[in-house]
Order: sequence, then structure tokens, then C-alpha cells
Amino acid sequence: MAHLARLFVPLALTATMAVGAVPSAQAAPAAVGDVQMMGVAGGSQVWHTIRYADGNWQVPWGVLPNTVYATMLSTVMIDNVEHAVWRTQSGHPYQYSYVHIIRYGNGTWEYADLPYDPVDGGLTDAQAVADIGGRLAIVRKQGNTLRLAVSRGDGTWNDWETVPTTGDIGSFAVSGNGSALRLAVSTADGVQVGVYDRSAQGTWSAPNWTPFNGGTATQVAITEVGSDLQVAAVAQNGASASIWHSILHSNGHWDQFGYVEGAAGTVPGVVSVAMTASRGTMQLAVYTGAFGIYHTIRYSNGTWQRFGEVPDSEGIANVSIAGE
Repeated sequence: MAHLARLFVPLALTATMAVGAVPSAQAAPAAVGDVQMMGVAGGSQVWHTIRYADGNWQVPWGVLPNTVYATMLSTVMIDNVEHAVWRTQSGHPYQYSYVHIIRYGNGTWEYADLPYDPVDGGLTDAQAVADIGGRLAIVRKQGNTLRLAVSRGDGTWNDWETVPTTGDIGSFAVSGNGSALRLAVSTADGVQVGVYDRSAQGTWSAPNWTPFNGGTATQVAITEVGSDLQVAAVAQNGASASIWHSILHSNGHWDQFGYVEGAAGTVPGVVSVAMTASRGTMQLAVYTGAFGIYHTIRYSNGTWQRFGEVPDSEGIANVSIAGE
């Protein structure tokens, strides 16, 4: 059994936020169709906003108190509760640790448990979270090794397991599919994208690979929409970066990657992407660097909403988006 790395006193944070450390609008309950967005400002503090089901954004963003040096932020919704996990650091030389915070449907926040990780946090170069059957799954990357821990839902965690990937990994992303886990990787040379599936019983499939035709894939993001896996990738072509999209259908067939900006309009720059499913749609957030965050929706009929800028998002990076 994995032990807990830390268990915070929940009332401290909840009380702090109740007295105004986060703007009062931040306490608005989550509704079906709302999408939560979080990011890191100034390379340190964690910020939060909501895109409501009617298309309006909550402004201003709320700032989570006492968050410093946050990196590797990843979020997911589980039963109307948002889970956010990130890495932080302190001291000289740096000591790394991880934070898990949850936001309830009534707008209150609380620290939560994480599994003990025997690998030095300084060796982790990426992490991502997913909902598998109502349980939080965390995948962390060290070089070409991916490791998975799954919550039992009672404050304890399964032991870390190594994902049976092959070859050199460029980037990865995870998504739940009921009680199963889907994990996508791009190869280190950025010419292929593959998906591994972990069953509810813990067995892994062989990867399902497809060529990446958009350039060099430097980052992938995924989300399960209905019975299909939607995949977005950042493509590098010389000095320019662009966004591409594909679907891995339930029958195992891949669509060819298509140029998103050709369908949804251009954005002023592309650094990274994040995506989530919500009400049968796919919602995509694009971090553009100095130009803020842009957002679009891919509807179930395959059409795209035009990109729009997220209000007051300049200076917010490491963006993650989560819906149900």
C-alpha cells in the first residue's frame, strides 16, 4: 500500500477563502456545462476562472492563496468536484513536493491527499491527472518512464506502477474512459502519436500508432468525448507553431490530423494546449504566451466555434481546463 505524502488540514484553506482571499464570485457553484480553467501566473501563483454554460467567463480570475512556485499543473473534474495537482518547491537547494487541492460544487476549496512518491520530485518533468471510474489517477514522467498511481477513493492509493511504453517519449496526456485509462504519447522525434489503453482490471494494450502529418508534434492533449478519443497536438514547423486535431474512433481507426486554425480561426501564437469534454463537446484552450489564452469548442457535428480570447488571461501560463 502506498502511504500518503501529505494530508493538509482542510479547514484552514476553506476558511481563508471564505473570508475573501479569493474574489466572492469565485464561490459560485459549478453547474452542468460549466468548465473550470486554472493556470499559473508569474511562474508562481495558481489562478482560477470558470466558463459558464451560457458562454460567459467569470471575471476577475481568483487567486488561490499561499501558492508559490507552482509548475506541472493538471486538473480534472470528478463528480462535479475539480481536482488540481501541481508541483511546488522550497528551500536552497530546492526541495520538491506536490499539492492536491479540490474545489467542490458549492465553490469551496480543500487540500486533499496524494500518494507517497519514492522518486525525487526534481526528476519528474511532467505530470497529468484523469478520472477513471470516479477515482483520481496521476501519471508522472521521468525521461522515458511513465508511472501511474490510482486513488482507492478512501484516502489510500494503489502502489505506483510503470506504464509499459516503448521507445523515446516526447510528451504525453491522459484521459478517463469509464473505469479505463487512455494514455497518449508523442514520439521524441514528433513524427508519431500513439495511444495505450489500461483496462479497469489493470492490463495494458499495445499502442495504437498513427503518423503525425502536421509537422513535429511537441505536445499532445486528449479527452474522451462519447466513445471516441479526441487528440490535439502542437506542431512545430521551423519557427512557427500550430494546432492540429484528430480522433481515435472506438473501432481503432484514426482520422488524419487536421489543421485547427483553418476551421476555428487563427491565434496570435501557440505555446501549449489543454482540452476537456463537456456536454458532448470538446473544449480546447490555447496558451499563446504574451497574448493570453484562447478558447474554442468542437461540437458533436464536427464544426468549430471561432477562437475567442479568455478575459484577463495575459500572463497566465501552464493552463489546464476541466469539465464534465
